Amino acid sequence: MQERSVNNHKTGKKQSFESGKAGLSMNHLADFIAKHPLPAPQSFRKLQLFLGKVCNHSCSFCPHDAKPQSADFMRYDVVHQVAALIERENFGEVTLKGGAPELTPYFRWLVRQIRERSPHTRMVMHTHVTSMKDPGYRDSIPNFLKENQIELVVHVPTIQEEEMDLLRGKGAFKTFRSVIRYFNRLGYGVNSELPIRLVYSHRQHPGQLTLQEKMKSWSTQMGLKLSSFEEKMLAPVGRMQTCLSQNGQESSHFQDLFAHLGQHGEVKMPCQESVTIDWEGNVFNCENHLSVKDGRINYRLFHLNDWSKSQLDRVRIQPALHCLSCMACFKN
Repeated sequence: MQERSVNNHKTGKKQSFESGKAGLSMNHLADFIAKHPLPAPQSFRKLQLFLGKVCNHSCSFCPHDAKPQSADFMRYDVVHQVAALIERENFGEVTLKGGAPELTPYFRWLVRQIRERSPHTRMVMHTHVTSMKDPGYRDSIPNFLKENQIELVVHVPTIQEEEMDLLRGKGAFKTFRSVIRYFNRLGYGVNSELPIRLVYSHRQHPGQLTLQEKMKSWSTQMGLKLSSFEEKMLAPVGRMQTCLSQNGQESSHFQDLFAHLGQHGEVKMPCQESVTIDWEGNVFNCENHLSVKDGRINYRLFHLNDWSKSQLDRVRIQPALHCLSCMACFKN
């Protein structure tokens, strides 16, 4: 097995990286976790709902294998259970994810239920916004989101027009720009109570690039009003993992992640204060755990039917190799 070395940005020492099967690098991750332990969650005041894999895109690098006409979406019985749970637990924040959560069949019903049962809960939706390209749909969904005071996190794979069209289909960039401008007219990105955050979800670590400055300058040139700019490494799970493997980039990708590990204890990892419920009602530490294709490890914590304080008290964060994507993002 070939070994490569990467520099530890904290100590300057080289660390070996096994470039064979990705699973063998778990030893390296375990060593890092031992030196920078992830504390057990103290409370779960945030809930992430992965509403399913329905999406208007089928990107080759999608960590969750999302696609149009997907049969994997949250059905009524689970939606009803989730709404009751949110009313009972009084979460401080509920995040809606997918796929494209706005395309799932019970999306509006769920949002209305959350607002009626827990009116003060902060609601956030992750979206690509390109699903709102048709005029009727573009008008109805943004207004519905504003009416229910849902904050937006918009993910883009690039800020280059040609590249976005190549990755998401012809006209994707113009659709993205026009929909964001429509949200701006509704007050998103202008009103502090209606933030719209742009997240550059990339496949390669940008290194020393002043990415946020570039994104801010780019949005100004496009005439877009955005509240903040962030970056996120795509987790090497789902089609992203397949894409890396087929292109012979899996080894170099993990090597890059190891090279950019940060002192993540200084920034809260999402799994330290939230849990994720998938479309079938299964509970996980994070959304990426549910897309792992390695059948050797079961990351499922328990089912929604078994939700209880005693179950939550037993929850411990389950480190996995794909957790490096978060740790690299939290680099100091």
